[in-house]
Amino acid sequence: MGLYIHIPFCHSRCPYCDFAFVVGKNHLAKRYTDAVIVEMQNRMQSLETPPMFNTLYFGGGTPSAIPPGQLNRILTSAENAIAPDAEITAEANPNDHRYFDKLYEHGINRLSLGVQAFTDRALKALGRFHTVSDATAAFHAARNAGFKNISIDLMYGAPGQTPGEWARSLERAIDLYPEHISVYGLTIEPRTNFARRFQKGRLKVPPETDQAEMYMSAIDQLEAAGYAHYEISNFARPGFASRHNLNYWHDRPYLGVGLSAHSYLDNRRSWNVRDLATYMQRIEATGFAVERVEQLTPTQHLLERIMLGLRQRRGLRVDFLSHPKIHKQYIAMANQHLLERTDNRVRLTRRGLLLADLVCSELVREL
Repeated sequence: MGLYIHIPFCHSRCPYCDFAFVVGKNHLAKRYTDAVIVEMQNRMQSLETPPMFNTLYFGGGTPSAIPPGQLNRILTSAENAIAPDAEITAEANPNDHRYFDKLYEHGINRLSLGVQAFTDRALKALGRFHTVSDATAAFHAARNAGFKNISIDLMYGAPGQTPGEWARSLERAIDLYPEHISVYGLTIEPRTNFARRFQKGRLKVPPETDQAEMYMSAIDQLEAAGYAHYEISNFARPGFASRHNLNYWHDRPYLGVGLSAHSYLDNRRSWNVRDLATYMQRIEATGFAVERVEQLTPTQHLLERIMLGLRQRRGLRVDFLSHPKIHKQYIAMANQHLLERTDNRVRLTRRGLLLADLVCSELVREL
């Protein structure tokens, strides 16, 4: 089972981000941590059997934005439920590199650096406050702190970015030789600064053809450098695929704690409240902050397993094709060279990777 802990505090507001985060409220970090510990203990006690977490993930927000001691308090309160060989990840901002040694000392053994780009022009276009020099220094600081498992997040499709600039950015990341690299296309999310600028015609993003070229070049560059493409957006050196994310993609249970956190237990999904003050007040009053619960039907569960399976490069077992309606759609998708069969599995083709959401929805459209 995996454990996700949301740390919503950030140094600044990224113009493309629609996650649950707060800026300028770090004075609430201790109170928030107190609430997270209470919720985590209550949620664990409510399970039928005591959990043993093989992965723990501090996401955000920016977990490195609060004092490392607060994260350590959470780890200490859960230590009896964390497996000895657990993968413990913290997302981090490159400008927080002075804390990396403390994070490692507290037992975090995997660091995910939110670099986003290795050109200063793209970083400025994305509204980031670190430079390429800062990001490089942060990577080396993580290595010097003891981290042997480092992931770098990159974003393609930044305003004004060209395929050539993206290739150079990716090459700089590869030169550092991290254990894991994630590449995500910029998405203009509603209610973000980028969305408002885009709607007013004040934000120019690369055309879809250029973004497709960037994604395909990322696959080629990373595979040539020895990284396995194991999920649509994720690449890893041998033995370093994200165990926490594999829990999600393999349809395994996980507990989410903190603001807006999402859990998947006993075929049931639940979501916590998204407002910081409301979250802390509910925890302090009742010990829980779940806002919504959804019990998956057998059909919904099948749909999710298919979608999660197709995100992985190994694909789905052909057993799914025994469903007549799915088989019919598979034939249609295969004829369009969007899906392919290899041995006993079905997966997206290279062309299908570019249209993954459409392929998934079409495959299950008649269910």
